[in-house]
This record gives sequence, C-alpha cells and structure tokens, in this order.
Amino acid sequence: MKLFAFVKRKEGMSREEFLAYWHTQHGPMIRDTPELGGQTLSYVQYPAAPQDQSGWDGVAVQEFASWGDFVAMLSGPAGDTMREDEANFLDSSSIKVVFTEGQVVMIDPADPPAARP
Repeated sequence: MKLFAFVKRKEGMSREEFLAYWHTQHGPMIRDTPELGGQTLSYVQYPAAPQDQSGWDGVAVQEFASWGDFVAMLSGPAGDTMREDEANFLDSSSIKVVFTEGQVVMIDPADPPAARP
C-alpha cells in the first residue's frame, strides 16, 4: 500500500527553508525513529519543480506492507512526535492524502520507446 501526501509549506516559510527542513529534519526523523521508519517499506520526498504552478510544494510517498503498519506508525508517542514536527514546516490543514493499492504500468522505463509496438 502506498500513501501519496500532497504538501504545502507553512505560511511565512520560503521554499528553500521548507525543503531544507523537510529533507534534513523531518525525513531523517521518520527514517531514524524505529516506531516510524520500522513500519515503513519506503519513504521518498518529491519536491515540486520550481516552475510547477499547482500550489503544492511537494509530494511524499510512503509504502507500507499493510494498512495495519500504517496505523501502527501513527500510534503512540512517535506518531505524536511526527505530527508535532509537521507543524514546524507544513500547512497541516492543506495536506491531501491518497492511499493506493497495486499499480498498472503503462510505460515501463525498462521498455524504451524504440522497442514498443
């Protein structure tokens, strides 16, 4: 199961400040906290391109083995700490999350355009 979280920086924070905090504080906290990172199969941060005009500052993608692992990550003191840290750089009220299961690959990077029918 994958979680896609569309995020915006908190008001008054520059793009550079937001990205620096996300990459060097929040991400490592999740990775290095066993109750958070231990429940997560992968965690990738995708900053919005400077020319992007969607209004989002980035997308976080986290993969979990199960819904239960996601719930376990949020539970307890470590989950509380993660949510408290989000207030340091995110506009929490604007976060939009999509949970997905499975995938349908339409173009595979291992299949170059010249080899396609």
